Amino acid sequence: MNLCPDERLLFVRMISAMLRRSGGDAGAVMFEAYRHIVSDTNQARRSCMLDLLESVRQDYVQGGCVSLTPDMLSS
Repeated sequence: MNLCPDERLLFVRMISAMLRRSGGDAGAVMFEAYRHIVSDTNQARRSCMLDLLESVRQDYVQGGCVSLTPDMLSS
């Protein structure tokens, strides 16, 4: 998945906001996403998605206040 930095930030913020507003168990949703990602046999895709999930987790925990660092943007 090739996203420019602005697209990646928008995607991360959108997922994080949806988790916050869902009223459900965000941890369970993120864990289920993690299970699906680690079962992927494509190493490059798995790595990219794990980085994206980590960005979502950080944004969720920080309440939407995380700015993406250059290493997060390179994925």
